[in-house]
Amino acid sequence: MVQKNPLELLEDSKQTEEHNCYSLKYWLTAIRYNISNTCSIFIHHPLFESFCLCIIITNCIFLAIEDPKNPGSDEWQVEADYIFQALYTAEIIVKVLALGFFFGENSYIKNPWNILDFVIVLFGYLSYVGVSVGGINLKALRTLRTISTVEGLRMLIEALVSSLPLLLDILLILSFYFLTLAIAGIQLWHGILKSRCLNVETGTVDDTRCCGSFGCGNRKCVDYISNPSYGGTSYDDVFAGVLVVFQCVTLENWSFVEQNVCDAFGPAGAIYFTLHTLIGSFFLMNFMLAVIKSRVSRTYEENRKLKNNKSKNNKS
Repeated sequence: MVQKNPLELLEDSKQTEEHNCYSLKYWLTAIRYNISNTCSIFIHHPLFESFCLCIIITNCIFLAIEDPKNPGSDEWQVEADYIFQALYTAEIIVKVLALGFFFGENSYIKNPWNILDFVIVLFGYLSYVGVSVGGINLKALRTLRTISTVEGLRMLIEALVSSLPLLLDILLILSFYFLTLAIAGIQLWHGILKSRCLNVETGTVDDTRCCGSFGCGNRKCVDYISNPSYGGTSYDDVFAGVLVVFQCVTLENWSFVEQNVCDAFGPAGAIYFTLHTLIGSFFLMNFMLAVIKSRVSRTYEENRKLKNNKSKNNKS
């Protein structure tokens, strides 16, 4: 079944309309249809997306060289900002004319990425009338348009969002794992990371390393006022223990934590961190990344098939 355009439908109903009314309706419909068709050809051209991306990159460069302490100090920066705002507005107008704003299956507002673009441009106009959110420059939100313009970034964000339900079970396992190891660390090493060597003669404390598993010599092992890393590395409570476990699982300077524990507790503490790294970092974290990767691959494959189907329909 061949779908007719509005002009062909008016031709079919010509006999049922009065001449004057029909002529006016026909020309209004013809103007609207031709404008919409021209804008549709324009936005679906491969160069349109490239042109929009060039505008966004150029705008990001202008925002990067702007002095945040004295915004708008140069007249050319102010004029360039107006030009970019006008170009973004023109892009929205062209898309709305081609797709329709609300009505229709493929209307402009039905696409979430178009909503993001519309909100960003709207915030740009609000900044001109002095509206701000917590002192934030709303014009800087234009950099987010890179996500909605670059197809690869769009697919990546969509894949990450769609993979969230699949990650719930893994996140529950990770939470249980973090809590278990944090409680184990509290039971084993509560307060021992505050131990330091005190020089009795001078009264100075060596705060560079913990003590307890080795002799301090002519010095005395005492409790210091804080834990290592300005109090950030400790197993004194569950919250601090979970943060340390997270640090070790992500392998972010975890050897520093292990060294302090071994200095305060003994070499046996290395067993805890060895199991910690093998189970948490090499298994659970990689398993979560594998789920995300599989979802990203599936999203790319679905988009590739969708593109092939669209190209076949256009050829036919």
